[in-house]
Amino acid sequence: MTKKMYLGIAALIVFMIAAGGFIYWQVSTVQQMKKQTALFEKMLEKEEKPVAANEPPPAAPGKKWVPHGDHFHEVPIDAPDVWQGEPHEPVAQTYDGPLTYHEELLKTDPVQALRLQAEERGHWMTKWIPPFPADDHEASELARVVYLLIYHEHVGDYPEISPERETALKRKWNLIKEYDTRYPIESDDVKVRARWWDLTKLTWAMMPYRLFDDEQISEYPSEFTQK
Repeated sequence: MTKKMYLGIAALIVFMIAAGGFIYWQVSTVQQMKKQTALFEKMLEKEEKPVAANEPPPAAPGKKWVPHGDHFHEVPIDAPDVWQGEPHEPVAQTYDGPLTYHEELLKTDPVQALRLQAEERGHWMTKWIPPFPADDHEASELARVVYLLIYHEHVGDYPEISPERETALKRKWNLIKEYDTRYPIESDDVKVRARWWDLTKLTWAMMPYRLFDDEQISEYPSEFTQK
């Protein structure tokens, strides 16, 4: 080959590399813009629906939820749509200091770790966290992700929207969806409904305000005796 041909081939190679880099940059930019747009839409959705996270689970057969301030009451389906009972204030958590990170307990018994965390926060749900055994894989996995979401949000490790928090939230909702399918709340089997309620109670530790009265919670089916 002549010198000109070598130079031409070299120039072609450089051009192809440059073109490939430009295309890759364009694709990356488009993907980043799509990601930013998706995050922005989520932020808007959160602003437009600030109470969505506090919506209660499906009501028991023959009953419905009636809003009462920042929480709900389960009442007979023919009751008025406005709360008719005695007024009371929702119970918020009473602790805003630093949280203990139960590193070892998260590995061996995440449900107990979540219980200790809720107790430290003064959370209304503390006594209603079911006493799942440490070898209950489903309860442990859900309790672990709920614990971590609460902890990292409390200490400020998770910004309002971040890839880490999005991943953790997605994992939590995937678990809930999986358990909803495995233990349908509308099942005729009381043991299945009890399992659904007990697993769901783990997620209530994330709720800042009381949604249910103790009397109501005690009436829900459960695999455990709770007082």
